[in-house]
Amino acid sequence: MNILSVNNTVDLYGASRCMERVFGRFAEDGHEVHAVLPGNGPLVDLLEAKGVHVHIHHCLSIIERSKVSSFGGCLRLLVLFPVSVIQLAILTLRLDIDVIHANTGVLPSCALAALITGRPHIWHIRELFGEFGRLWKPYQRYISLLATAIVAISRCTRDQFDPARRSKVQTIYDGLDETETQVNWVRRNAFRSSFPADKFLVGVVGRIKWHRKGQEVLVRAASLLKKRHPQIHYILVGSTAPGNEEHETKLRELIAASGLVSDFTLVGDTKDPISVFAALDVAVVPSVQPEPFGCVVIEAMAAGTPVVGSRCGGIAEQIVDGESGLLFPPGDAEALGNALSRLINDPPLRKRMVEEGLRRVRTMFPLETTYRHMATLFAQVTGPEFNASLRRDPL
Repeated sequence: MNILSVNNTVDLYGASRCMERVFGRFAEDGHEVHAVLPGNGPLVDLLEAKGVHVHIHHCLSIIERSKVSSFGGCLRLLVLFPVSVIQLAILTLRLDIDVIHANTGVLPSCALAALITGRPHIWHIRELFGEFGRLWKPYQRYISLLATAIVAISRCTRDQFDPARRSKVQTIYDGLDETETQVNWVRRNAFRSSFPADKFLVGVVGRIKWHRKGQEVLVRAASLLKKRHPQIHYILVGSTAPGNEEHETKLRELIAASGLVSDFTLVGDTKDPISVFAALDVAVVPSVQPEPFGCVVIEAMAAGTPVVGSRCGGIAEQIVDGESGLLFPPGDAEALGNALSRLINDPPLRKRMVEEGLRRVRTMFPLETTYRHMATLFAQVTGPEFNASLRRDPL
């Protein structure tokens, strides 16, 4: 099978890591895999190392929240859209692609390029489009009309589609490769030893984004816990997206205003989140707005670290409250503080949650299961019945 997969970014968060894992497996199984990216970055080397052929298209049409809110951003999207469609169509024909895959929901040009070239199109929806407001209705119509099949990464991602448009949608959870869940103990120990041995380490790993990712909720919880549990030290791993540097500035200002400068360490990005998670006593996923899935939850579980997550979106689909972790209402600093206090005071509970978290990752979220479902879907849409249907009625 000759596959073309398109991604909206070259960084190594969420969707990019999942793309590299799954399509690396396709390449490993002998499929010809091509990836289209909007520029050069760390994802390029990872994909090429897995045998994926990378093509850079600087004019790729991408719906970006920060840009479509302005007239200039909308105008740029409209100008780039036909250029992106033509580029992808030409590449599809030149490479004799069998199926086009859009790795995120914000890539509208892939669907039209597939329609023009008569190829099946799989649209991977990794976002929640509630912020689109009234625009979500016509956009989901566009998605459902032009996609041969739609993959949702969680039930909540699937359920955002109107019931009448869910016939093409199937839920396939992202998974982890066993080789990626191996803790590098040298790095883990080096990271852990950089903090006092008597400290109880609580950390968040992920992009810093004010109000969305919820690091500020942890700061407020830390303020409430300072007298009760002075032994806690908080670690924030990650950075802001380009253009959002003020989010980190606001977070640092909140930490300082709360008198917690000595209690927090911001360490920037990491290339080895599993080993960082393994160094923590508790991992927190404090997202205020729903996460479509949130791979950091299963990464923390795989590292043998108990997880406290907000009860929203895909986070709540991964954590069984009280068994494989603890859930708290999004944005509720007091509830988060109480959950952390409960885990600090109950080491046997932490141990049980570690064991159950590991079991859940191995049974519910292995990469091999994700890949098997994806491979079955790709085989279906490239089969003769699907292709005949596309030729008769592409819409």
